Formats: sequence, C-alpha cells, structure tokens
Amino acid sequence: MTLGLPAHLARDSLSRALAHAGHCAAWVCLGVGITIGVISATTGETAGWASAVMLGVMAALLVLVARFPTVTTTLLYLIAGTAVVLALAVLVMAPENGFESTNNVILALPRVALVLVGGAGVGSVLGITWAVLGYGLGEAAAFLGAAIAGGEWMPNVAAAAALGMVVVARSFDGVSRRWDARRETGLHRASQQTRELAIRHDYELRATARLHDTALSHLVAIAAAGSGPVDNRLRDGIRQDLGLIVGRDWAADHGAASVGETGRVAGHDRGNGADGSGEMTPSLEHALVSAANAGLDLRVTGDFAVLGLLGPARLAALDAAVAQCLINVARHAGVTEAELAVGLGGGEVTVAVMDSGVGFDEADVPEDRIGLRTSIRARVEQEGGTVRLWSTRNVGTTVVLAVPEGGE
Repeated sequence: MTLGLPAHLARDSLSRALAHAGHCAAWVCLGVGITIGVISATTGETAGWASAVMLGVMAALLVLVARFPTVTTTLLYLIAGTAVVLALAVLVMAPENGFESTNNVILALPRVALVLVGGAGVGSVLGITWAVLGYGLGEAAAFLGAAIAGGEWMPNVAAAAALGMVVVARSFDGVSRRWDARRETGLHRASQQTRELAIRHDYELRATARLHDTALSHLVAIAAAGSGPVDNRLRDGIRQDLGLIVGRDWAADHGAASVGETGRVAGHDRGNGADGSGEMTPSLEHALVSAANAGLDLRVTGDFAVLGLLGPARLAALDAAVAQCLINVARHAGVTEAELAVGLGGGEVTVAVMDSGVGFDEADVPEDRIGLRTSIRARVEQEGGTVRLWSTRNVGTTVVLAVPEGGE
C-alpha cells in the first residue's frame, strides 16, 4: 500500500488506512445495534427506538470524525458515545431485561465503536491513546449505568478484544516503520555511494582522456614540426594546455569551437567563421588544429552547420574524440592524408574519419593503450553516442562517431 512512497507520506497513509478500517468496523457495530433497536421497537419495546436513535447519533458523529479528524470532533464523539453507553446501560441492566452483567452483546456494540474511534493525528502512539481512552470511557459509563440500574458490572470481552487488536496493529505498524526507516537509510547510503562512484568514474575518465590527449597531441605536433625552433602558435597552445593541467579545471574537456583561432586545412578554411547570415558556424576546431599540428593533410566534406544541433558539452566531447582519431592516423596509419566527413541522420550527428593507411586489428590493441578505448569510445559513449570502426590491413581504417542531437 505504501510501496514507493517517501517515509513521511507512508506513515500518514498507513495510519489513515488503519483509522479508516476501524471506522468501518465501528459503523458495522453501530448498524447492528440500530437494527436490534428497531426490531425491538417493532415488538412493542419502547426503549428500542431510544437506543436506535442514540446509536444513530453516534454513527453520525463518527462520520464527522472520519471526515474531519480533529481533536474537537474526536472528543465530541467520545463524550457523546460515553453518554450513549451510560443511557443504554441503564436501560439494558433494568431487572426486567434479565441481563446478568454488562458483559453482553447489546452494550458491547457501542463500547467497541468507542474503541475504534481512530481520532485526530497520525502515528501509532496517538492511535493507541485514542483507543485506550475510548475503552476507558466506555467501561466507566457501563459501570455507572450498572450502578444506577442495580446491575452487575463486568469488563466487556468484545471491547477488550477490540482494544487488543488495535494495540497489536498499531504497535506492529510502529515497529515495522522503524525497521523500514533503517532499511531506507541503508538504501539511501548505498544509492549515494553508487552515485559518488559513478561521478568519480566519470571524472577519472575525463581526466585520463584529457591528460592523454594533451600529452599525445603535443608530442605528435612537436615531432611533426621537425628540427629547429617550435612554431609560436604551437608553443602558445602547449603553454595554454599546461596551464589547464596544473589549474583547477584540468579535467575539463577541450572547449567547443565557439570562439578560437581559424585553421586552414587542405586548402579550405574550416575554422569558426561567419556564414551568410553573419552568425558563427560551429566546427571541430580542436580536431582541425590537431590535424594541422600533426602535419596531416585533411580533406573535409559535409555540412558543419549540423554541429549546431549539439549542446556545447556534447560538441566538445565529439571534437576531442575526433581529434584523437586524427592523431592516431598521424601516429600509426603511415600516411599523411585523411578524410573527415560530417553529416546528420536518424537524429544523430555523425563524423567519419577515414584513412588509407596500414590498418590494424582492434583486438590486438594492448589493454594499457587508452587512446581508442578512453579518449574516443568512452568519451562518445558518455554522451549517449556510439563508435563504429572498420579496419583492414594495408587497406585503411574508417571510424564513425555518432552522437544524438541536443545535450548540454
């Protein structure tokens, strides 16, 4: 009944459900008593109408308690119910009715209804408190009525049994909720630890990929530069990346190419630039600059405008993954040319990196090599994308990176 509810809502829901169940049982008792009173009245006993009316008043007040479970309505019901038990005890225990004691079915019905009052507030303690108060008032009224009528008072077994059931049910509810709270605390801790581990894994993955990309791209660029002084642009890029590594944002991805220097690749301007409307066209700036620094002649095809369908973080991850693909071509393919194609299809932005180099078998890549597994595949998969690779020895390699539109 309370599955999936927060602890405070589950407590209120279950307490109200137990109170409602008690009200239903109390209405049954009062209904039986009213029926007995009406039957008695039809046989000529004038007291039958009086008892039916009094029990009807109790039933009406119980409806009020069920509808508005406040302290005022609960006390009003208990006071009226006590008066009804007192009046019925005086009537029932008259010598001509032949009842030996107050432990009889007629007086049991309103006394059980008093025990099942439910009452204001939620929780096991309050439920038991109202039940005990109803039982005590009912027994006190029966005792006083028996004394007035000259009869014998005895505790009512049915009322005592009803009180026992309420105490057991409410106590079990309280104990079970304490155990549930402890289990919920343990589940919360386990869930929190799982989230922390996921965040830590994500952070470590990004940090590893960033460190790998930075060091590798710089080494490849320096190797491609040949002997002599290092180009000022390359030197500034290395200095900037080193500043990020030792700074607080060292694990952040390379920024998406919204503002940056323009790279000329294979005779085409493919950096950030204005389109016909004067707006900046998104690009894979980091990948293009990495290819240029590595001495790779890159042929670019496709529409870079589709990159605008990606959020900045997703575009940055794709840019960094493509850059790593191009660096791998420069390092391992044994060629100085590659092709890059950008497209859109099926709700995904796709970038393909192709070369006609020596090729390789992905299964033969050592476990300690993190370029393909971490800097490319894991980075794209973190953004909900996929990486597909086809490579044949001495024919070439094609890597297709696809990420869904949108993202942060």
